[in-house]
Amino acid sequence: MLGDRTPVGFKAGFTSSAAQSRFGADEPVAGVLLTAAHQTPPVLQLSALRGLHLETEVAMRVGKRIDSRLTSTATLIAHIDGIAPAIELPNLDYADPQHLSALDIIATNVAAAYFRTGTFLSPRERDPNDVTVRLTCDGEEVNVGSGRDAMGDQWQAALWLVNTIIDMGWTIEPGQVLLTGALGNMVKARAAHCVASFANWGELSVTIEP
Repeated sequence: MLGDRTPVGFKAGFTSSAAQSRFGADEPVAGVLLTAAHQTPPVLQLSALRGLHLETEVAMRVGKRIDSRLTSTATLIAHIDGIAPAIELPNLDYADPQHLSALDIIATNVAAAYFRTGTFLSPRERDPNDVTVRLTCDGEEVNVGSGRDAMGDQWQAALWLVNTIIDMGWTIEPGQVLLTGALGNMVKARAAHCVASFANWGELSVTIEP
């Protein structure tokens, strides 16, 4: 599936009980990010991304190589050099989207497509659990979330993701990004200008056209 492409990071999905229930899963899932945040087009077209959705998330940037399982969140924190707001833009383009299962999602790399991040600050300066986010599209509020929506604790969600990726045989390199799961709900995209406001973390936006 990857060919000669190098992952730019990794993502967790189904990190809330509601998401697991929706897709019939009993645990989170993990996928590979292949398109860097700066390569995400400024305008996304629904004609090309028929299953486009939006998720507000927390991004963690790896500062120190991880090549074996980590035993604690304290150990993990020592490997992370930045925390940032993020919008993930998964593309759930399936023939029968109303009857998706967890296996369908896993088989398509957890629908990974695009993502966008804001400015990274050190974990000493930014607590990933202490954030709220409001997503509006053309001024209409479509989602509200908070840091603890991902497995109840961002660091636990990231630790699960890291160890799962290591168990899959990957090594996690400096500069790669970890997306820890949706804050609030996944929102089906429509043609609109959407803005995610992460309180004092700043804002991210994306424009979606037909």
